[in-house]
Amino acid sequence: MPTPLRYPYSLASALLGIVLPLVFFAITWINLREALFVHNNLAAGLIIFADLVFLGLLGIVLLKRLVPALQGKIALELNEQGITDYTRNIVIEWNYIKNLDHEIGRNSSRIIIKLKHETEYGSEVVIRQRWIKGKDREMFEEVYSWFEEMTAL
Repeated sequence: MPTPLRYPYSLASALLGIVLPLVFFAITWINLREALFVHNNLAAGLIIFADLVFLGLLGIVLLKRLVPALQGKIALELNEQGITDYTRNIVIEWNYIKNLDHEIGRNSSRIIIKLKHETEYGSEVVIRQRWIKGKDREMFEEVYSWFEEMTAL
């Protein structure tokens, strides 16, 4: 039996996920100062709401993506039993999988797992490769070769 294959969280994606809300927060903070200066309460309220959304997103990315990446935690694991996606806490056994597909996007790719039967996850499970360290195409090829090997037994 092959040794488990583990992919860690992507630190680069986590850092980018933190930078973007900070940039938007900085832009809206400047706009908030201007709205308060001209006493536009409606604009100020909308900007404060947007800032709270950006800060909430920042907190989520910090806790769910950056901390695990800094700790070197595993994001995706392939083993004899199946695929474990730790980014969403999903475990799929090999014998539940009907087929695999790979969708390449502009920013990141996705591994689409089509299941034989409807489960608590639905009939398809999507693993977003953005948060996983590694080359998207190579990672999919590894997952596919594991799928072929484990279902051939």
